[in-house]
Amino acid sequence: MNASPNALLRHLEQLSADAEPGQQLPTIRELMRRFGASQAMVQRAFQELKALGLIESQVGRGTYFLSRAPSGTSTTIEPVHSMQRRTTGAGAAGQHGTASTGPANGPRAILLLRRSVSVARGRLLVEGLQRRFSADGHQVLEVAYNDPLHALTVLKGLPRFDACVVQSTFRTIPIALLAALREKTDVVAIDGASLAGADVEAVGTEWSEPLAIAVGLLKQRQHQHIAFATTSHPLLSVQLARRRLSHLAQDWPGISLTEIALPLLPDEAYATALVEHLAELLSRQGRLPFTGLVAWGIEDSAGWRAQLESRGISVPRDLSVALLARPDLPNEHAHFFDVVGASIEDQIAALHAAVTERWASPGAPFGVRLVPVRTRAGQSIAAPARARRALPRQTA
Repeated sequence: MNASPNALLRHLEQLSADAEPGQQLPTIRELMRRFGASQAMVQRAFQELKALGLIESQVGRGTYFLSRAPSGTSTTIEPVHSMQRRTTGAGAAGQHGTASTGPANGPRAILLLRRSVSVARGRLLVEGLQRRFSADGHQVLEVAYNDPLHALTVLKGLPRFDACVVQSTFRTIPIALLAALREKTDVVAIDGASLAGADVEAVGTEWSEPLAIAVGLLKQRQHQHIAFATTSHPLLSVQLARRRLSHLAQDWPGISLTEIALPLLPDEAYATALVEHLAELLSRQGRLPFTGLVAWGIEDSAGWRAQLESRGISVPRDLSVALLARPDLPNEHAHFFDVVGASIEDQIAALHAAVTERWASPGAPFGVRLVPVRTRAGQSIAAPARARRALPRQTA
């Protein structure tokens, strides 16, 4: 059987996905025979898996699996090694203060480091960045990690890059991981406005402005009792929204504002927990203590709406809803919900600009870039029942 180097690597990654920690890999000779590969080719494939923290070799024991390959991990042999060859020559220049390992105006190497989690927004953002940087003529390597320790292991085996975009998806980025990233590149961009005061570019949304707009939309439709559902996790962007809620209560004394803070994140059954919480608040007459809801963190809004319906809560008949979400993602607006938030396309453009502008001006101050807030009109907001009853009847 003859195969390309990447086919050999794919085969080994599949073995890793099915293997138990400690299980031995096939020997180099066996893989050479099975794939018609040279010894150098097999050894190079082993090095790629070592860089991902999936295998380890010990004298007298052989090569064995450390952990299963995370879903979505994608590597290739040839691009990584071409970058290794290019960055090795630039290493000495980097020691003398050069901001980039690549040519000033030529192709550069970008690492997209993302947490392995099934979130549509994250996948679409990474794909968008790949298209943008590839269209510029740059080389892009996407690597997924399970947790910060796994990310540190992966980084040890990688060459230097001209930039790295990190997508941690609601999780903290430890200082040790940031330090390891800065050893690999001079340009680090974080997906999310969660990190300030460090020498990285943070790009994202702080949810206080979208919250104020969403509450205003409900207020315009005569809602006087409004709840804000979010996470109790201390995410900076969410904490700013929670503080804004208290200010809105002072600015609009005629409006009753309630906070619902759940100890979960969107990838932890947060949406289902919110439905259960709302169901517990229903009175014997099937009414909620508020007529309007601003909800953050709903990834599958169509499924969430169906869950509400199953518990006897119809949108917008029983509850008007404005989502703090991405107005250009169908899974979040479901062609039904009123949405306020930053678009995924704006986020992609802002991250791309953060990296390219840092290349152009390496001495510029670091900071947080806030993505523009946009709205998408839907059918999930209506006047509360009492207001609908008070409307004058139209005569023919």
